Amino acid sequence: MDGLGDLLRIDLSTQKISKEPIPVELYRRFLGGEGINAWLFWEHFLKVDPKIDPLSQDNVLIMGVGPLASTGFGAGSKTKFTYKSPVYNLYGATSCGGGFSSQLRWAGYDHIVITGRAEHPVYIWIKDDSVEIRDASNLWGKGVLETDALIKEQLGEGFETVCIGPAGENLVRFASIMASCHRAGGRGGGGCVFGSKNLKAITARGTKGLSIYNPDGLFEVAEEFRKYKNGDLGSAYNHRAGTMNLIRDTHHTGLLAYRNHQGRMVPDEKIDKLDHNWYNKNIGVQSKACSPGCGFACGGWYHLKGNESPGARRHAGEWGPKPEFGAANPFGLGCDLSDLPEICHINRMCNDYGLDVMEISMTLSFLMELWERGIISREDTMKWTGESLSLEWGNYEAMEKIVEYATWRNNELGDMVSGGLYRAAQRIGDAKNVSVLKYAMYGKVGAAHEGATRISSFGIAMAVAPIGAHHLKGTGISAGVSEKFLGKPDGASSFALITKGGGLKEGKGASKYMLQGAGHALGEIFMAISNSLGVCHFLCSHGSLNEIPLDILSRGVRATTGITLTPEELITAADRVTNIQKAFNSRLGLRREDDTVCYRWMNEPILEGFAKGMKVSDFLEPIKDEYYVYKGWDKETSLQNKEKLEELHLQDVALVLAEEEGLACGHS
Repeated sequence: MDGLGDLLRIDLSTQKISKEPIPVELYRRFLGGEGINAWLFWEHFLKVDPKIDPLSQDNVLIMGVGPLASTGFGAGSKTKFTYKSPVYNLYGATSCGGGFSSQLRWAGYDHIVITGRAEHPVYIWIKDDSVEIRDASNLWGKGVLETDALIKEQLGEGFETVCIGPAGENLVRFASIMASCHRAGGRGGGGCVFGSKNLKAITARGTKGLSIYNPDGLFEVAEEFRKYKNGDLGSAYNHRAGTMNLIRDTHHTGLLAYRNHQGRMVPDEKIDKLDHNWYNKNIGVQSKACSPGCGFACGGWYHLKGNESPGARRHAGEWGPKPEFGAANPFGLGCDLSDLPEICHINRMCNDYGLDVMEISMTLSFLMELWERGIISREDTMKWTGESLSLEWGNYEAMEKIVEYATWRNNELGDMVSGGLYRAAQRIGDAKNVSVLKYAMYGKVGAAHEGATRISSFGIAMAVAPIGAHHLKGTGISAGVSEKFLGKPDGASSFALITKGGGLKEGKGASKYMLQGAGHALGEIFMAISNSLGVCHFLCSHGSLNEIPLDILSRGVRATTGITLTPEELITAADRVTNIQKAFNSRLGLRREDDTVCYRWMNEPILEGFAKGMKVSDFLEPIKDEYYVYKGWDKETSLQNKEKLEELHLQDVALVLAEEEGLACGHS
């Protein structure tokens, strides 16, 4: 059909390459992108034991681009990656912008499935109908920036890449996949899967373009989308500020990652040095869209003249990508580093090495708290690294060194932290013979920096997300959406648990918390829709600032592909996607007790701010009840019910789960 590409299968062990059309029915059932990825992943693990070591050649690496990506729709182009996570040992997935997704689609492919392991370093070369596995020995050991430059020097500027840096090659479990040098598919260790397969990069050049089913119809709906977003004051603000706006917009809550989430308010003078206003005034150069097809450009570039801060003096002349909140919050506030140019530099280091900034930054703030508490000392750092390091708050020289250690795994501390925050806490605890896991900030073993976890709908997101704690696996929803689907206008806003006076709504009985669990389930589905259609969820999700009617998305799909899907069918398809992800984890043995967050968030009350006194244990379990019930799952075990899966036409999934005791039986 129009606007749709083929499936490319590549076996690195046998070097076999094949292409096949993707049945239209798969788009109807799973939309594309994240959704079809999930189904291809499920099919792979029907032939392979789901409990394999994620570093084995039996793991699979899947890439997918949704039907609205790389078109003129106007909401950007996202690539979705799916694999079994080496860092969390769960269903693994991540996404990023960059130019690769568009070149891949314009070459004629919507999805790639990569299996096996190459005998030596390779990269995959794609140019329209030609696909080759090529030697990458000259690229191995190179950073992301140099890898991308060498490929383009050899092949020409029209090619776009996704690749790994030294972290992925060295099997750092939280290594990122980097697209177009600066856009990170960071969560879950996809870069480590690349490295385990001896796969350095994939490069693509497409000259075919896309055949659009109804070009006039696509222009019409794109113009409607543009007007809708231009009328959204939040969009204009995000264009200027990007996600860094959250530094200032949420600092009054006491919920930022300040000093490893110890629950204190951030002093105003620190916010003044870290927010988007300081950035734009001092080092911001221009706004830039992260991927083709985006008309709003919340990203950008910085340039350091050298006189802006102590960190800028060290890196004068450097340029790089504007940091996201996911870097500025945990590096700047989590590690108490009030030097935005230095944060930009460390973020750039992580991109070049191919490290997930969220995992490494929260590991750094964890180490700094252990230092503050006297649990680790100079003697320990000398023993573990051969250097006498001080890990006091804000020590950026030590932060840079630990980023290096983690990347190269060239000493004991680097090896300790290379497995991610949760494993690092276990190993350091063993080395010091003291339990330190309570100082690690995570949800479902995944490092997390989003402090709103402690009072809002993000709390359930961090606990139940199938890929480990993740801010993009659920969101608050707007009043209009809440009224339509839940019957209450304030049923699932991000801070619905909090009254204006700062207390819990309707006392401490969390069963009265106004549909937070159902609201998260609904937000999770809306996220799956945008991830599956291949567009930016910041522009298309049903969050409180960015409510786009689903009718615009469904008409966009119709105009692009000719496939008619009502808004209700979009929701049903996305619900299938979330159920596939859940079903895989159930096969691994995950149950309700695994849907939780770290000790501090569960048990330590917030010390300051309007949420003072709150902790997640006040409300998580009743909200999980509500979430499971709304999803159609058994609330005692969290397992899926046969009836729910049959309702979604996933009877074959139910049969697999029943055979493996992963299906609910008899509980209400």
